[in-house]
Amino acid sequence: MSGPSPERPVRIAVAQYEPHVGEVERNRQLASRWATAAADAGAQLVVLPELASSGYTFDSVEEAEACAEDADTGATVQALTSLCRQRGIHVVTGLDERAGGERYNSAVLLGPSGRLATYRKLHLYNDERSWFAPGGELPLVDLPFGRVGMIICFDLWFPEAARALALSGAEIVALPTNWVASFKRTVFDQHGYCQANYVAMATAAQNGVVMACADRIGTERGVPFLGSSIIVAADGWPVAGPASRDGEALLVADVDLADVARSRRRTPRNDLLGDRRPAGYTAVLVSSDQPSASAPDAVTVTP
Repeated sequence: MSGPSPERPVRIAVAQYEPHVGEVERNRQLASRWATAAADAGAQLVVLPELASSGYTFDSVEEAEACAEDADTGATVQALTSLCRQRGIHVVTGLDERAGGERYNSAVLLGPSGRLATYRKLHLYNDERSWFAPGGELPLVDLPFGRVGMIICFDLWFPEAARALALSGAEIVALPTNWVASFKRTVFDQHGYCQANYVAMATAAQNGVVMACADRIGTERGVPFLGSSIIVAADGWPVAGPASRDGEALLVADVDLADVARSRRRTPRNDLLGDRRPAGYTAVLVSSDQPSASAPDAVTVTP
């Protein structure tokens, strides 16, 4: 028996494949090919991996600069914008962005009318600090089907970013990513999930947002990537994936954005965002040998 008809349906696709560092023309062709496949599958929103335009493991500032593109006039943005215009879709893709004398690890949201927003990664991971400057804001875009925000890879480990987007009305959070095995004691658990899958699920559940996570595969200059791309519904449970750890994949899922509001209403008397109590988020350090009548030192944590 079929369930009730969706009130605000949207079809989302995430593409998992292998960009190659320094091969910008090849990477552009790959991005267009995967976005076309997603459009053929009926996707309205397509998410591609982090730094899909350039590859990830640069060996010098010069190489990072040689791969960098302008977020409006660059060939990758132009090619994908043309595809958006032809197919009536929206695409989020990772970009090695050059702007104002800096480089950024960016995600651009593109549509039929061109670039709608650029998000510059706030939390730079390991060697990214050698190639990129950190960003400074979290843009949101109202698309015909819903409100979309973006974060990138390591940002997922900082709950403030996704929470800020949710508090500003985000219904979908697009996550271009390059999850790596580096520095991890356990890479996959007994169920075949990587830790990032669980963090994405927790982020969706805590904020009542859809998470669309597009990872890459392959090993680049000795750095192995984890695959395991995933689409998570607003209730925190996967609706597509995780994909395999080493194979190309196009994950497609139909979600009902009316479920965002329903997921945030956890009980008839509870709301994930409305029940927040920022004034009470004060950590208080109490010494074990301090008399209980003494006033403890208080450390205020900004939520």
